[in-house]
Amino acid sequence: MSNSSMQLERSLYRSSTLSVAVVMTGGTIAKSYNPAKARLYNFETKVRDIIASLRTDDLHFDYCDLMHRDSLDIGPLERRAIVDAVAKAAELHDAVLVTHGTDSMAETGEELCRTIGRPDVPVVFTGAMIPGTIAGSDAVQNVTEALLALRLLPPGAYVVFHNRILALPGASKDHNRLTFY
Repeated sequence: MSNSSMQLERSLYRSSTLSVAVVMTGGTIAKSYNPAKARLYNFETKVRDIIASLRTDDLHFDYCDLMHRDSLDIGPLERRAIVDAVAKAAELHDAVLVTHGTDSMAETGEELCRTIGRPDVPVVFTGAMIPGTIAGSDAVQNVTEALLALRLLPPGAYVVFHNRILALPGASKDHNRLTFY
């Protein structure tokens, strides 16, 4: 590897401790099964458990348990609350992770871009197609990839999902393939 390639690699990876705000809004990633009602609900902060299960020695987390909503139930008022929480978190942290339901994740990301423009820090939206409490879930994969992306990406807004980094505005959910493009 050439000297210039090594310098580029080092410049992309922020090696110091990274302060990350985690804004949790609900969505499938946070759903848990309620056996009394035989339904999945957004009533726990599963993302905190996912992150606690990972080795994150050089990350410092502050959690904002903003809401427990299915993204189909996120309207203009909730979207505004998310944008406000992300903007505030971006002022105080090196990076922001937003966990969000997949059905309106892109719309919230678009609203963030319309409202505040390009954030001064990396802001990554992620979620899951299968709840984190269900076998075969993509929750841990998406959160892990999102955390790495926060360390590597320049300031801006992104969707990180299924081994893809998609810049906002412009990301969309593929309802047939159950991923983002």
